[in-house]
Amino acid sequence: MPTPVDYSSQEPQRDVFTLDQSDPLFRQRIHDKPTPRNPAPTPPPKPALKPQAVELPASFYEANSESYLRARRVAEMKFNTIKLLIAYVLVSGALVALNVFLYPGVWWCYWPIGFWAVVMAFPVIKCFLFRGRDIRSVIEMRLHKMALREVERFDTDL
Repeated sequence: MPTPVDYSSQEPQRDVFTLDQSDPLFRQRIHDKPTPRNPAPTPPPKPALKPQAVELPASFYEANSESYLRARRVAEMKFNTIKLLIAYVLVSGALVALNVFLYPGVWWCYWPIGFWAVVMAFPVIKCFLFRGRDIRSVIEMRLHKMALREVERFDTDL
């Protein structure tokens, strides 16, 4: 009969999909009360003589922190979208040149260029407007903000 293997000496694998509360960018905002819309005016801060550099903990620079992985995914998405936009511009220019030189009387190149523009709008909106989030998470975040505003209204009405 084989002997059981002891895994207690191995480090557990870190789950990158769970929130790391030791991350300096982690702020749990689920139960935070929203700030009032018109806070009391505060005096402007006095300028410092020399700006101080903010030291982030070493865990921020690790390649397996959740904030780094999310930022890396969005940066890769933006890079790939920019590559697609460059290809779109080059191919559109080639189509216009073909149309002008081969078929000067008939303009057909606007159909593929227009269709490709509609298709290219989706990744551009996702990576630059939604910052890599899918539409469900954007809707959930918007509903959460609206609910917090309603809670604030109910608190002020009482």
